[in-house]
Amino acid sequence: MSIKLSLLLVFQTLLCHGLAVGNQQVEETDYSWEEAEGYKECEDFLIDMEVQHFNEDNGEFDESGFFREKPKPKALQKICRERECASALNRSMNSPGCGYSERILYSGNWTTTRIDLTNPNGYREAYFRLGGYRSGKTNDKNQPVGMAVPVIKKWYLDENDNIISATMSFYVPSPYQKDPPASLDEEVTVEQWDDLIIYSRTYGGNREDPEHMEQFDHLREALSMENIKTYPHMIMTAGYTSPRSGQQRREVMLIDDDSMTVKTETEDTMDLLSNIWPALIDI
Repeated sequence: MSIKLSLLLVFQTLLCHGLAVGNQQVEETDYSWEEAEGYKECEDFLIDMEVQHFNEDNGEFDESGFFREKPKPKALQKICRERECASALNRSMNSPGCGYSERILYSGNWTTTRIDLTNPNGYREAYFRLGGYRSGKTNDKNQPVGMAVPVIKKWYLDENDNIISATMSFYVPSPYQKDPPASLDEEVTVEQWDDLIIYSRTYGGNREDPEHMEQFDHLREALSMENIKTYPHMIMTAGYTSPRSGQQRREVMLIDDDSMTVKTETEDTMDLLSNIWPALIDI
């Protein structure tokens, strides 16, 4: 290969990389934080004295707390244009509150499997079990059913808020939603979820970041200001994007207490497991 051709290929590679980065930067900045998060942030949450900077011009602190220092989440409307999302109605912008999103997650079929919290590879194995159903290898129609978002994890808590068990769930895409294939894997079940009223906060960083799970504290604080009661024995996390694939969107969720008046078969199973599973397991 000639030196001239080699230089041309290098230039093209750098140019493409620059365009990709540029496009990502545009995507990150072409919508507001409110549009990205899906709700109005509480002003008190935006103020963190440890990271504020004193503005000598007006003699005041800049209201730029650590929430705005983290990556901006990918907007849900952008994600749902790119791939199918579970059916839900966002009621956040009509809410007088701040710091949380309020949605109705409509009833639908989900594939669910248990996460073995005692196994370091428990999350990975749960994901691949659900992937077997999705690919057609372990469903009775032997057909790929596709992928929708979000991937939801449910964490079941005891009376002391210790995590005792967990599940992972994939939403069944619309072509198979009304008549989903049966699972051939005894560890994967197809569940019909009822309508749920969920409250959530959004995070744009990585799953492993401590700030991700800290959003539960801020969510509870925001809901307490509105005297909203949530179901105390389960929390949820939702992932909409592939890890480390550019912009991220992760959500922490709590469920309206009235939505949990009827317990599902999975929850009854979790109650049974709580008697034999160890507590004090981190998410």
